[in-house]
Amino acid sequence: GIGMRGPGETQIETDRRIIKDKIIRLKEKLDKIDKQIAKIIRDAMAVSNVKAGKSKESTTFALTPEDLKLAASFTANKGKLPWPVEHGFVKVRYGIQKSPIDHTVPIKSNGVRILTNKDEKVRAVFEGTVHSILVPKNGNMTILIQHGNYFTIYKNLSKLYIKKGDKVTTKQEIGEVLTDKASNETILSFVIWKDGDTQNPAHWINKM
Repeated sequence: GIGMRGPGETQIETDRRIIKDKIIRLKEKLDKIDKQIAKIIRDAMAVSNVKAGKSKESTTFALTPEDLKLAASFTANKGKLPWPVEHGFVKVRYGIQKSPIDHTVPIKSNGVRILTNKDEKVRAVFEGTVHSILVPKNGNMTILIQHGNYFTIYKNLSKLYIKKGDKVTTKQEIGEVLTDKASNETILSFVIWKDGDTQNPAHWINKM
């Protein structure tokens, strides 16, 4: 079973194998959430296009004049958006990198992971509408906020202050970051999508 030493394995190798298994399992869990998010955004895009009488296969959002204005304003604030938490630093950056726990496991990071304080409040980085809230069985919640053809995603929350359909303003508190019981770390995962693709948050958030 798990934790049993394999034939000819040293204890260090056993520990490393167990850690690697854990990372792979965690990665699968995170991939599942990311796939769910991607589907929600793809569906929202299809709905917007059908409503506008365009092909639902379109890879961009069909925007109302109001949404166009919001998206243009979001674009104009590139590099100037506030951080989604007031305190913290980026522990994992965007793109493909080595796992901080096991360098042999590459991680594809869709966004950034920000290490912050216990009970830290999460803030919307821009005005928009709460499009969806994901509540998995293990209790760490995800909020998707839509800003025209942009979405900002806030993952790993323990509490929510908003509900689906709410209009939010820039820097409005939307929830609290969950503290992991095992590692005792409080980490917010933050992702930005434009149409059907993720963006590097460091290009959008001020001094990230």
